[in-house]
Amino acid sequence: MRTLLAVATGLGLVFAAFAGLALALVLGTVAAGAIALARLTGRFQPAMAKASAAREHDKSGTDYRIWNDGRGTIIDM
Repeated sequence: MRTLLAVATGLGLVFAAFAGLALALVLGTVAAGAIALARLTGRFQPAMAKASAAREHDKSGTDYRIWNDGRGTIIDM
């Protein structure tokens, strides 16, 4: 009786694993198709960055210089 229960449980787990893989495959395909369709129709385009000639300057009077010399970032206050 225990062997029959073990076999049935094992088959159930194998079936659940295949069902999970099939569901993941279907959902992945649908999601990829929806993203591709949205990109092609222009509904999912990244926002363009706006260039500005006037840069906001920090008016607090503190000027920091930050650079990386290859060994670590240096912040000069």
